[in-house]
Amino acid sequence: MIQVASSLPSDASALESAISALESALTALDSKSGLWETLAWLFTGAVVIGVAIEVRVIVLEHRDALTEWSRGIVRPPDRPSHSLFIWGLVGSILVALGVAGEFGVGIKIALINGELRTKNAELRRKSDQLIALLHVETQEAQKEAGGANERASKNEKDAETERLARAKIEAAVGWRSLSEQEKRDIGAALASFSPKAGASMWFNASSTEAEIAGDIAEALRFGHITTTAPGGLMDMRQGGSWNAEIKSVDTGVVIQSTKAPAAVEFAKALIKELASRGFDAKRQTDPPFEDKPAAVIWVNVGPRPKGPQGEYKLQAERDAKAKKATSTGTAR
Repeated sequence: MIQVASSLPSDASALESAISALESALTALDSKSGLWETLAWLFTGAVVIGVAIEVRVIVLEHRDALTEWSRGIVRPPDRPSHSLFIWGLVGSILVALGVAGEFGVGIKIALINGELRTKNAELRRKSDQLIALLHVETQEAQKEAGGANERASKNEKDAETERLARAKIEAAVGWRSLSEQEKRDIGAALASFSPKAGASMWFNASSTEAEIAGDIAEALRFGHITTTAPGGLMDMRQGGSWNAEIKSVDTGVVIQSTKAPAAVEFAKALIKELASRGFDAKRQTDPPFEDKPAAVIWVNVGPRPKGPQGEYKLQAERDAKAKKATSTGTAR
């Protein structure tokens, strides 16, 4: 541990500043990703408009051709329509620009996601360095304190401080995931829905961490429930309107179902299983149901919610209850 500390910055404040800078960089990258997603929506709109124009031009040209054919008289061709040529050219240009723009935006978003993964890895490394430095400083303090009893007490206190510091950092940056045992337990709990309903799995493509959708799909398949392979969706919200309502992004796991009773019960049961393990999960309310006859649920995994998730969230809730119980007893 001392050898590790020798390669670290001279004090903890430098590492804390580096961690703060990395968190700011991650926030900036998230904002940049949102801008490119908006541009992707604009380019998609250009493609749709261009295709619509080209379809109109084709229909008009076909109508003119039918008119000439119905006459049954051979005569010199009419002067080509200048307006049809202009509209056809505009439509083709819009399609070309839209497709090229979508391709470019896709590359840019992929690069931003790569930077996000790199920054996350660096953030974890800096956090480990900070913990190692704190540990070394704790050992040096123990040597200076002297006395066997004092050293034992100090070591226990510092070990708890180190554990709490690591838990706090991991809770703040740790990705959501299900252990193999959790997957098997969820599958066993939901196995009764196997012959009754299926699940369509989706995750927010702009948030790599949202790929926990794969863990949920594996858990359902342990219960022999039919699922799709998780697919990525890019949520592009329309902006640019002055004083428009500012809507928050859906985070956590949002589940929608058809109105079939088996699908409704399946959605409730899956939400309960995820929530009992410390993961934010809820029913979609707008619209609350998909108007299809089949018994199907849609599992949409959004970005990571603020605050701890999984076991870290459960531990935080237990600590809060214990603290409340202690304060109530003291007041009495």
